[in-house]
Amino acid sequence: MSSRVIQALLGLSLLMNAFILAGFVYRSWIDPPSEWQGLPPPPPPRGAPGHPGQPGGPRLNPVEMVAQDLDLDGEQRKLMQTLFDQYAKARRDRLQDIQRFREQMSAELRKTSLDMAKVDALIDQVSRLRAEQQKETLRTLTQLDPALRPDQRERLQRLLVERIVPPPPPPPRPPAEGPPRPPR
Repeated sequence: MSSRVIQALLGLSLLMNAFILAGFVYRSWIDPPSEWQGLPPPPPPRGAPGHPGQPGGPRLNPVEMVAQDLDLDGEQRKLMQTLFDQYAKARRDRLQDIQRFREQMSAELRKTSLDMAKVDALIDQVSRLRAEQQKETLRTLTQLDPALRPDQRERLQRLLVERIVPPPPPPPRPPAEGPPRPPR
C-alpha cells in the first residue's frame, strides 16, 4: 500500500474520532438527556382531583384502607358509611389534639430552662391519645364483622393480625469473632 493511502485512512480515522468525541461532549455536557439531570418528576399537585388513596386524592385512614382491602360492595359500604364517618371525625379530632400537644412540647423544649415535669406530662398525654386511637381503630374494625361475607371475615382476621400485631423481633445475631471487618 502506498503511503498516500495510509495517510488518507489515518486522516479519516482521526476525523471520525473527532466527531465521536464531539458528540460525546455535546450529549454529556451541553445537552444531557433529562434522566441524567438528576431531577425526579414533579409530584402531582396537592388538592388535585383524584380517588381516595390514589396520587392526588385524599389519604385513606386505617379503617378505610382495610375496607378497601376487603372489597366491600356498594350495599356494604352504604351500611357502614356512618361508622366510617364517625371514625374519621373522632380520628381527625384526636390527631388535632396530638398536634396541639406536640406544639406545646416543642415550645417547652425551646425554653432555656427545661421543665421536665411539663414535658413528661405532655409525652404521657400524646401517648394516651395514640393508645386511644389504636383502640378505636380496632373497635371500629371489629364492628365491620356483622356486615361481611365469610370470605371477607377471614380476610379481616388476616389483616388484623398483619397490621395490628407487631411482627416478632429478628433473632439475635451471633457475636462476631475477632476484630470487626472493615466495610466493603
